[in-house]
Amino acid sequence: MKNLLPFIVIFGPVVLLAGCGDDPPERRIEITPPATELTFDEAFVKDRDIYFQMPEGVVLGTIGHLVVDSKGDLIVADFTQQTVFLTDAEGNYLRQIGTRGGAEGEYLSIDELVLAPNGDLYIWTIGEGPKYMVFSGGSYAFKREVSSDFSQYIDHLVVTEGGHIYAAQVDLRTDGIHALFRFDDNFKVIGRLYPVEDQRTATALHRFHNTILTPKTGGGFYFMHPTTYEIHQYSEQGELEQTLFSTYQSKYRDGIKPFPADLDPYGWNPKIEAWFAEHIVRDELFEFGSDLLVLVQYRREVGNTYQLYLNLLYKDGHSVVDGIRVPANHTPIAVAGSELYCMVKDAFDEATGEAGDPYMAVYRLNDRAVARR
Repeated sequence: MKNLLPFIVIFGPVVLLAGCGDDPPERRIEITPPATELTFDEAFVKDRDIYFQMPEGVVLGTIGHLVVDSKGDLIVADFTQQTVFLTDAEGNYLRQIGTRGGAEGEYLSIDELVLAPNGDLYIWTIGEGPKYMVFSGGSYAFKREVSSDFSQYIDHLVVTEGGHIYAAQVDLRTDGIHALFRFDDNFKVIGRLYPVEDQRTATALHRFHNTILTPKTGGGFYFMHPTTYEIHQYSEQGELEQTLFSTYQSKYRDGIKPFPADLDPYGWNPKIEAWFAEHIVRDELFEFGSDLLVLVQYRREVGNTYQLYLNLLYKDGHSVVDGIRVPANHTPIAVAGSELYCMVKDAFDEATGEAGDPYMAVYRLNDRAVARR
């Protein structure tokens, strides 16, 4: 990443705007225009492929979530089989984590994996009701389960390095809008930071506006507003420390549209389908190495297919590139250090009439190509 420094200098200094008032000043970091548009192959270099070696009788279905633990082992949620399994860094099967079922310590569905900084694994499941199951770091033995104190419409639960738990969700029991919440260890709400509104229309956001939270190295977390590029950086205690990219303009931002006020966000209909076809949706935000953020966004297209895009953003207020189209059959699913993990749906084999098992392709940033820009 260090050899990207000449690229940054060309585009001038970062502008810091200090807030005023009795509260500690909030730093605002504005962003320079993107330098260029790069293709995926120009921006990234493939490091390796990981093919999962499953034992006899264990079927690999759909890779829904993947996290990489401190040892480099892979924790994979299979959405087809509704199981979680552990492999080594080369994809060799080690064991299943947890058991499918409805009893204590078992899960019926897998909706999210969260790996806490202390190594504990959180699995969010919905059976008779939503709950989090916690497995001990290292051994991944069942530790406890807790019924959650919120609705099923939740985006990106994070556990910070200090052990604090935050999430964005739609609070159906009160006003039905997105808000940021803080929870205790039993997933009971102990604080509501603020409701989330569309900053251009001042209207409340609903569950189709995907809110993004991601933990920050060194403590705290990032929150990305669902209809702008603005990123808020929070401390461990949920205090706003700085705002990044609040005035960023790009053609991809222009595709982010507020949800129409005359549509019911809780009922599917053709008008919602049409809105989705024109709407760029935020999906994931990752720290990439020490100085970059990777934003994953998508647009749902005709035939219920998805076109995914990547944006590379410097934490100090520069954009490396805006709107990298992700290759077909690739889904960016995790970042570990400065490695980007993509789930790949293997191509359909017309000779056999079958599609191969999904696998992981691991990429690193092509520093030289980006620096030349």
